[in-house]
Amino acid sequence: MKIEKQNIVIDLLDAEETIHEGDTFVLTNQRLMVSSKPGRTSNVWEKAQLEECLDPTLKNGGKSSRKWLGYRLLVVGSVMIGLQMIPYLFFGVNTLGKLPDFIESLYFIASMLTATSGTYLTLGSYLNRPPHTSVLFGVPGSKDLLVIFTGWDSEEASELVSKYRRAKRNV
Repeated sequence: MKIEKQNIVIDLLDAEETIHEGDTFVLTNQRLMVSSKPGRTSNVWEKAQLEECLDPTLKNGGKSSRKWLGYRLLVVGSVMIGLQMIPYLFFGVNTLGKLPDFIESLYFIASMLTATSGTYLTLGSYLNRPPHTSVLFGVPGSKDLLVIFTGWDSEEASELVSKYRRAKRNV
């Protein structure tokens, strides 16, 4: 029997049946097959016999996006900096010069912290992975198998683990 996934033909062994399958994994009654690029489809699949695999571990990872908070803080910080810098650069006037030095220092610190925090949150939202659930199947003596699902505490990940444990008990 053969399974066609993402233009790849996976040959099943004799008496092997699929139990559960997704875009990046196939669980049969004898083997676990996983895409070589965790969380994405790939032309190369890694395979392991169920007897060889250790008990899977679930782990939540990634960070929730804070783009909008980062944008707002960046805009507020930039406006605060602009209110102080533009009059000074174009007219030579220090708009906060009439205030006590302590208040002028506080204004400067607040504007810089706001702009810096906004930049950090905005860049972090683009650079960090979104929330996901990882399922790691340890395979002693070879490469571990990793399956990634979107969202924290993914129900599909829990379903894969329960079906895997049931299949392993039946082996």
